[in-house]
Amino acid sequence: MEGIAGMHGSRDKVLIDRMLTVLHHRGPDRTSVYQDDTGVLGGRCSRSHPGPPIATREGLAVVSDSYLFNREFLRRTIVPDAEPDASDAELLLRIYRAIGTRMLGYIDGAFAIAILDGKRTILARDQYGIKPLYISSAKDRTVYSSEMKSQILCGSSFKPFPPGTFLSCGERPQKIVPREIPWANGPTPKTAEERLRSILTQSVSSSQSATGGFNVFLSGGIDSSVVAAAATQVTEKVKTVCVGTRESEDVRMARLVARELGTEHVEGVYDAEEMHEVLDEVIYWAESYDYPLIRSCVPNFMAARLFRDRNLVTLCGEGGDEIFAGYDFFHTVKDESELRRVRIELLQGGRSTGFQRVDRMTAAASLDGRMPLMSHEMIEFGLGLGMKDLLGPKGANSKYVLRRAYKDLLPKEIVWRRKRKFSDGAGSMNLMAAMAEKLVSDREFEMRGKLRGGKSVRTKEEMLYYEIFRRHFPSESAISSVGLTTRI
Repeated sequence: MEGIAGMHGSRDKVLIDRMLTVLHHRGPDRTSVYQDDTGVLGGRCSRSHPGPPIATREGLAVVSDSYLFNREFLRRTIVPDAEPDASDAELLLRIYRAIGTRMLGYIDGAFAIAILDGKRTILARDQYGIKPLYISSAKDRTVYSSEMKSQILCGSSFKPFPPGTFLSCGERPQKIVPREIPWANGPTPKTAEERLRSILTQSVSSSQSATGGFNVFLSGGIDSSVVAAAATQVTEKVKTVCVGTRESEDVRMARLVARELGTEHVEGVYDAEEMHEVLDEVIYWAESYDYPLIRSCVPNFMAARLFRDRNLVTLCGEGGDEIFAGYDFFHTVKDESELRRVRIELLQGGRSTGFQRVDRMTAAASLDGRMPLMSHEMIEFGLGLGMKDLLGPKGANSKYVLRRAYKDLLPKEIVWRRKRKFSDGAGSMNLMAAMAEKLVSDREFEMRGKLRGGKSVRTKEEMLYYEIFRRHFPSESAISSVGLTTRI
């Protein structure tokens, strides 16, 4: 997790310094600024990050907010002279020197990358927008950064940088073309369950930093539980956290998983008053007013602050519902092609919903949050599965292959636990809806429900969040950049 801020076509270092200050949470320990004749590039990182935020060499500078599942493969096959513990920025600088922007098609992971190469500034973002990047383009300059709260300082209209593309400033954006990589270096596992476990173990293993060990968000659902199980297969140093209301099912279920896996587990209990106290702060960090998202951000925000060691990589199970058909509405899908199409649609929408929640809530606590289920290999494997593997022989289960793959490592109650929305299992959903009902009258909702640009707030709860969002982000660009959960 790193913070990025920069510009092309102008050299306003004072502005970039201000933007980096706002991004302090994304890298509280180190800051670097690089300047050449055509622009300024700034970056922040934590002390667990090897080397400075910006890698430089012979007029070339690279900053990278990223985690790469195949970084060792890239190093060995393209730049074997690079140090094994080189930072992502240093590794990408070397690869870029070797093969140019073609490197983007070989990366398996989440990334927002900025490169200053002579008169060129190149920006790139991963296929599903897991890592954030915003951009504004005026006549004389382009300004870019990791979050709205920094981008808003440039004074120009801005928008999210499109996922799966790269841009050489002054030219048209181009799609990143995925390139084939021989992922497996041995025999392919015989069953889908074996392959799933092999891929997830590799994804988790490649996420481990030099400090060793992991933090894991553990809700007691199947997604977070299999990630925790995979983490314990990689290292003995696994710290799990779960939060919820006193009656929360998640807290009880996570306790079962932690006991079975032997993790160092911490629980947090909150009530409606405590949720209300942090709501303003949560919306500022989340950069959204989407009501299903915010009601999930609140427990995430509280959980993130219970991790005592922010130098450990923090894992979560996000992506499992999208890849392995975890939502209830999948049971109404009857066609294999439609099943794949809907999952791709959900994955593409995650950049402004669930994936944004993971990024912002971990970054707010200066944690390096990662989603091991979202490796390229796992996504392609999951999207290639049919109904029987996803929904079970009778179509009555969800994430069937995921459950079967880890049934020998997890308690039976967890393996076959029915899918619940995160905010429901954590207990925040009903309490926050009730809170909004008290704070927003029918008349207020009726009179102020319509927003500019044809948008509208859908519930009293969303209106409550919107009013807070508007105070923090008094910008039409910010409102336009908010994505809304469509399948509720």
